[in-house]
Amino acid sequence: MVDCPRYSLSGVAASFLFVLLTIKHPDDFRVVGPNLPILAKVGEDALLTCQLLPKRTTAHMEVRWYRSDPDMPVIMYRDGAEVTGLPMEGYGGRAEWMEDSTEEGSVALKIRQVQPSDDGQYWCRFQEGDYWRETSVLLQVAALGSSPNIHVEGLGEGEVQLVCTSRGWFPEPEVHWEGIWGEKLMSFSENHVPGEDGLFYVEDTLMVRNDSVETISCFIYSHGLRETQEATIALSERLQTELASVSVIGHSQPSPVQVGENIELTCHLSPQTDAQNLERWVPPHGSPGRS
Repeated sequence: MVDCPRYSLSGVAASFLFVLLTIKHPDDFRVVGPNLPILAKVGEDALLTCQLLPKRTTAHMEVRWYRSDPDMPVIMYRDGAEVTGLPMEGYGGRAEWMEDSTEEGSVALKIRQVQPSDDGQYWCRFQEGDYWRETSVLLQVAALGSSPNIHVEGLGEGEVQLVCTSRGWFPEPEVHWEGIWGEKLMSFSENHVPGEDGLFYVEDTLMVRNDSVETISCFIYSHGLRETQEATIALSERLQTELASVSVIGHSQPSPVQVGENIELTCHLSPQTDAQNLERWVPPHGSPGRS
């Protein structure tokens, strides 16, 4: 009688699993993108790239760029031709397929006239049959706003109110005040409002007393662009003294008006003071006013 070697069932299963894991899928590949985010200013063009590894032609593959839903691609190519009739919501006429080097598996998406809404993550997917791989590319959109303007307004009780305003920022910037020696001053209120174009309007208010420093600066900083816009104002003792004792007087009763009619709103300073550099109307609900 011949003895047959005994094998552990668990050992056979482990060996079989190892073989399966080491067998390479005939269509195996991976996709890589840039290591760093792609930075683009509003109004400029952005180029997003990705690479198929190992390098080979994409002529018989499906390649798509999308945001959050693969079924709603920004742009898609199949068998070397662009797939038409896609919704491309928000990208109509701005998304362009760039044939960087399709023979080596390198593709790119060009977005023309970048908008704030384009900011965020994109996915590049290669698919061959039922097998697909993808990678993400981060697009950071930024806009440097206008040079700040500091308005001077009076509140009485020996205090002066400074309002720093600027437009055209993305993403929401950081605002701070500094005194003559570079010391940080705390804002009284901050109001950063996105407009219909996605760009932020900035309105930051500072309260200072008559005995405070005479030169104050407002700094607005873009983290994306790492650039700063600033404005400086010199407060004279005469201006501070005048503003400390000035109050604004308006109508004590509401002014009724029908839709479509014109209305004139008036106010005045008490005591009478030159308001040429102080006039500023602010609409309700904190929306940006027009000086």
